[in-house]
Amino acid sequence: MSGISSNEPLVVNLSSSQALSFNKFNTLYNNKYNTTLDPNWLGWFVGFAEGDGYLGINGDIPVFVLTQKESKILYEIRDTLKFGYVKEFEGFSRYIVREQSSVLLLFHLFNGNLHLLHRIGQLVAWEKLWNSKNKNVDNQLKAITKLVQLSLNNSWFSGFVDAEGCFNVYVAKNNKDVSLRFIVDQKEGALFFNGLKHILNYGSINNRKNNNSRYAVSNLNSLGIIINYFNKFTLRTKKRLAFVKWVNIYNCVLNKEQKSPEGIAKIKILSKLVNKDND
Repeated sequence: MSGISSNEPLVVNLSSSQALSFNKFNTLYNNKYNTTLDPNWLGWFVGFAEGDGYLGINGDIPVFVLTQKESKILYEIRDTLKFGYVKEFEGFSRYIVREQSSVLLLFHLFNGNLHLLHRIGQLVAWEKLWNSKNKNVDNQLKAITKLVQLSLNNSWFSGFVDAEGCFNVYVAKNNKDVSLRFIVDQKEGALFFNGLKHILNYGSINNRKNNNSRYAVSNLNSLGIIINYFNKFTLRTKKRLAFVKWVNIYNCVLNKEQKSPEGIAKIKILSKLVNKDND
């Protein structure tokens, strides 16, 4: 898959909007399917797509591809949206949308609801290719290049963490100290992570290989904010299982159960299961 070439630089509006809006998408979706989709599910899906999806161009058509090891969630997405298909490979699966009326629906779903610079760049490439083939002014697309500001009042971050986050537990060799971390990785994610750090008032941002960034937080108060968020906006992949076990360990630490042999043994068992469900 290749991008559309252009000599024009991408201009992104770095001012931000906090609200997600699915009115345009749901209007068009209702016209086609005679129903609408839950805004909480849509917010989650946009976050998941920004994490692991790709707004690409294959040949001369815009396509959407979402790659995951966990095929079950891709089938759920296909069945909820009622379009696209899942193709399974060895060790991973892909949800693919090629049919152009469905790609158009996705354009309106993503438009104005994106949080990451490179995803907006991909949406603009869709716009340019679509408009080059549809000269009728009434059928032209206009990509919104204003970034959406991260908020813990909608479900977008839940989807993004299902794609790019994990819950980490470390038991020290002295079998007394337990560290919990919430981690999110993203390519070219430094700007986004600065917003996350501002919301949680804590955390570290580290640059990693290949222009990747990592945000990590271990402060118990900030982790409490994260726990409250995911209790409200539920994770939908098997990371939900990791989260539940991780919260159990968090409560053990709050109650200082790690100070007893029985408590540390319980935490060790749970920590192995957390790591298993993070994969």
